[in-house]
Amino acid sequence: MNGCPADPIYLFPRKPSTMAEKKQARLTQQVQPENRFVQFYRETTAELRKVVWPTREQAQNLTVIVVIVVIAMAIFLGGIDAVLTAILEFLLVR
Repeated sequence: MNGCPADPIYLFPRKPSTMAEKKQARLTQQVQPENRFVQFYRETTAELRKVVWPTREQAQNLTVIVVIVVIAMAIFLGGIDAVLTAILEFLLVR
């Protein structure tokens, strides 16, 4: 067999034998319009099962970090705004 299209392997494709091949065959099949929502739901729930959720303590620590960073950025940006406002007022009033 030299891989040309006349080889029997191309004329009679073999059926998938392994689980991976069967799964790939299912994924490549045409999805009916009414089944798209069902497929989306199944794929979404499958992906959510793979998620490694943080512990309660990790979630609390990360929330505290986010709040601190948000407050620090608000103060920083507020300071920059106040300085630039003062500079512009000085330049425009002069």
